[in-house]
Amino acid sequence: MFPVAQSGGSASQAVGLASGRVGHTRTMTALSSVRDRVDRWQQRHASLGFPIAVVRKHGDDAGGRHAALMTYYGFLSLFPIMLLAVVIVSRVLTNFPSVRAQVVKALVPFQFRGTLDYALASLPDGGIALWAGLIGLVGTSVGVVLTAHDTLNQVAGVPHRLRASGLAKYLRVLAALVVLLVGIIALAAVTVQAVRLSAPDGLDTRATAVELAAAILILFAMVWLGATLLLPRRPRLRSTWPMALGGAVAITALLAFGALLLPALVMRAGPIYGAFAAIVGLFSFISLIAQALVWTAEVASVRHHRLWPRSLDAANPIEADAKALRMLAREQERIPSQRVTSEVG
Repeated sequence: MFPVAQSGGSASQAVGLASGRVGHTRTMTALSSVRDRVDRWQQRHASLGFPIAVVRKHGDDAGGRHAALMTYYGFLSLFPIMLLAVVIVSRVLTNFPSVRAQVVKALVPFQFRGTLDYALASLPDGGIALWAGLIGLVGTSVGVVLTAHDTLNQVAGVPHRLRASGLAKYLRVLAALVVLLVGIIALAAVTVQAVRLSAPDGLDTRATAVELAAAILILFAMVWLGATLLLPRRPRLRSTWPMALGGAVAITALLAFGALLLPALVMRAGPIYGAFAAIVGLFSFISLIAQALVWTAEVASVRHHRLWPRSLDAANPIEADAKALRMLAREQERIPSQRVTSEVG
């Protein structure tokens, strides 16, 4: 009797497993059919195919990791960059104390003005000690630019053997840091001028529009010049304008939003958590700026290299998939004589 019962149980279990496999197969077949229909549609329509290709390229380049590194080094470099900018403004506008005070106020968030004033007062007045201090500030400021160099070359698909290295790399990074400092000071000057032109009640739509337009123009020039300096070959404007314009608009929007949100967060946090809230808020905005720059760079790269449409089925790559894989392979070329190829069967 027991063997019969066990046999019946085994038979029923086998039937259940078979039914489960059939159901699973039918589900997978239905999902594959839907995916294939969506895949065919997006390959025919750039309105969907291009964004999908950008997302795929972002994943191929580990864009999230690059944005995280830019956020980390951007946060560490922020205070030295602000201090360098304040030193430059203080030296240039020595004979214009009121203008200097306004520009410094626009440069430095109010939460960090006390710390920055103390650091500025601690710098030597001149001589070798001053230059040593400035060199130290430059050394701690280049981290974010070095990370931007690696990120931009990765996104552009530049082989390692063609990337700037050694002294040439650091000269390019220092030049990009100068562009960054000049741009930050120019943004602060635009803010000061907009305040002067605004109405007494502070609600001047025309002044605000001019300020936003000027900020976008300055940031466009900063991003474009930065890409020109950090890439081994000067890119054409028609290839980089999506990154420059998209990054400029995104950063302008984030800065305008941050100027409204960050003080409110600090005020609501109270005296105990106020400083912590300011740090977290600042870190979050740096992260958003880094993400915006990486995504806009991916858009420019996909557009320049014609890396769309991409297939949604990894087992059936199409022309753009093969091109993207060849770019990833070529990036690993480390020495002048090395060539890495990729074949898709």
